[in-house]
Amino acid sequence: MKTIKVRLKENSYNIYIGKGILDQFNGLFPSKEPRKALLVTNETVWKLYGKRTVDSINDGFVNVITLILPDGERYKTLRSVEKGYRTLVENKFTRSDCIINLGGGVICDTGGYIAATYMRGIDFYQIPTTLLAQVDASIGGKVAVNLPQGKNLVGTFYQPDGVLIDIDFLNTLPKREFNSGWAEIIKAGILDGENFFSFLERGRYPIISPIEKAIRLKERVVRIDERDRGLRKILNLGHTFAHAIESATNYRRYLHGEAVSIGMMYAIRLGEAIGVTDETLKDRVKVLLERFELPVELKGIDPQRLIPYFYVDKKATTGSLSFIIPLKIGDVREFKDVKLEILGGILR
Repeated sequence: MKTIKVRLKENSYNIYIGKGILDQFNGLFPSKEPRKALLVTNETVWKLYGKRTVDSINDGFVNVITLILPDGERYKTLRSVEKGYRTLVENKFTRSDCIINLGGGVICDTGGYIAATYMRGIDFYQIPTTLLAQVDASIGGKVAVNLPQGKNLVGTFYQPDGVLIDIDFLNTLPKREFNSGWAEIIKAGILDGENFFSFLERGRYPIISPIEKAIRLKERVVRIDERDRGLRKILNLGHTFAHAIESATNYRRYLHGEAVSIGMMYAIRLGEAIGVTDETLKDRVKVLLERFELPVELKGIDPQRLIPYFYVDKKATTGSLSFIIPLKIGDVREFKDVKLEILGGILR
């Protein structure tokens, strides 16, 4: 088992990564006093791992209550959050109790937001069950839900008290979901530099290695900029386009990682149009994305439909659009005041 400590000014916590470590939850995260736990999950994960998880954590709590939500990004909403609030109140949860999220990015985000806002904040833990959630959504303290007008528009920063990553969950993950997670790992490789990216290009490694590398990259960035005011913005590479794609297609056509894959290719094209991106970058990234059967072009929708969603992106300011653009492997920057005519030119 590997341990990564997320070192912050306040609320530092450990991430444990290993194979078959779910049963160690209570030992890794012991309760200091008697308390209840709300296990937040979805219908799919509950059928696969619900009973085993409850059996694994039950001895560590006075009582374990379950909240089982529908599966899918379309259910990452305030309505799901309200279900969580009602369940907590009905079961008399106090600020001494906690939430445990068991699932992918939607559950990590939704359950985290419930924890951040119920009684102005209670403890919560992440047990991510998808590759994407293991390397991204469960880590860093961004918790949010969607509005009809756009993705992740209601949220806050609220760090978990611990993260348990059991790679055995990946054994039951559908191939498309598994490949979707690789988009975030490839993004991390672009951000980190040649050593990580070349490592991914070579292939032939146990899955725990790229997971650990991606998490260590994110931990370093979050440690420096927890609140997304500067350096942390680079973690949004591909995401301005991705969130627009997901919103414009009502979260039905592309998984998040697939949208990020297309978004990274758009970010590279934008960099080429501006004249700042290395001409060899596009092909290297495209080859790696296609190795994991990830889409590199937007299909089934007019790309011009994405533009209104850029204006509600969290990096945008009134009348100004900002995008994260890779110049080369290991050099990714924010570009402000991107001209609409340049943007429109690549969205064809």
